[in-house]
Amino acid sequence: MVLTYATFCWIVFKVFKIPVNKWSLTTAVLGGVIMLSVILMGMAYYHPGSKSARNYFLTTPIISNVRAKVTEVIVKPNQPVKKGDLLLKLDDTPFKAALEDLEAQLEFAKKRLEDYKELRRVAGGSKFDIHDYEQQVASLTARVEKARFDLDSCTITAPSNGFVTQVRARPGVMAVPFPIMPLLTFVNTDSIAFIAGFSQEPLTNIHKGNLAEVIFPSIPGRSFQGHVEQVLPTMAEGEIAPDRRMFSFNTQLPQGQIPVIIKIDDNMSAYNLPLGVDAVVATYDMSHGFWSHTAIIRKILLRMQAWQYFLRFH
Repeated sequence: MVLTYATFCWIVFKVFKIPVNKWSLTTAVLGGVIMLSVILMGMAYYHPGSKSARNYFLTTPIISNVRAKVTEVIVKPNQPVKKGDLLLKLDDTPFKAALEDLEAQLEFAKKRLEDYKELRRVAGGSKFDIHDYEQQVASLTARVEKARFDLDSCTITAPSNGFVTQVRARPGVMAVPFPIMPLLTFVNTDSIAFIAGFSQEPLTNIHKGNLAEVIFPSIPGRSFQGHVEQVLPTMAEGEIAPDRRMFSFNTQLPQGQIPVIIKIDDNMSAYNLPLGVDAVVATYDMSHGFWSHTAIIRKILLRMQAWQYFLRFH
C-alpha cells in the first residue's frame, strides 16, 4: 500500500508538474499517513483478526465404579474408538459370587412367599408373614440389581466417540471409585470446538455466518476457509453465583477477549494436527459498503503472515 501510494504521488507530481518543496512533500506524506491510518482502522474494526485461537475439547476421566484389580487393558493410546467399545476389564470374581448368592436368596424368598400365600388361602395363615416376605423379596431384588450393576462395572467401555490419550492403568493395578484417581483420560471428539478470542471493540461486527479464514503456524503458506458459527452469549467475568463458577477462558485467552466459535469448512483431516495447536483467525463482515473492500487488506496481511511461518523454524 505504501509503494502504491508513493507511485501515485510520483505520477501526480510528474503529470501536473507540482514543485517539490517542503510544503508539497509534507502534504503528500501527511495525506498518505492519514489515508492509510483510516483504511487500516476501518479494516481492524469491520474485519477483525485474532491471534488467540485453537481447538478446545472436553475430556472425560474414566473412573471405576467398584474397587477391583485391573486384569486387562484393551484400549491403545491415541487410537480412535467408538461409543461402547471395550476399554479395560477388572477382576469380576467377587462380584459374580455376590450376585449368585443374592440371586439364590431371592429365589428362596420368592418360594417362601408363594408358600405362605398358599398357606393363608388354605389354612388362614398370618398376613403379616406374607408382608414380611414381600418386603424381603423387594429388598433382595434391589440388592440383586446393585450386584448386577457392580458386575457390569467390571467391563469399562467408551462413553462416546473419541480416543484415550493417557493410560494410567496396568494389569494388577487396583482400581478404586475415587474421582482424583482416574484410570484413563478420554478425549471426546464429538465435543471439539475451534474458538478464537477477539477484543471487545469490533464485537458488533462479528455475526453468525460471517466469513472467516484460519492459518496455522504448523502449516505455513496455507489459509483455510470457514465461517463464524457462534458468538458465545455469556462470559464468566460477568457471572454472579453463590458457589460454583462458570468456566473462564482467561487461562487460555487474554483478559477480556470474547470467545467466538469458528467452523472450519475446509477438510483438515490430511494434516493430522493435534488438538490444541495455535492458530490465527480473521473474520470478514461484508455488509458495510465501502468498508467491505478493505477486507482484501486483511486477507493479504493474513497470507503474508502465513508465509512468514516458513522463516520461524527453530
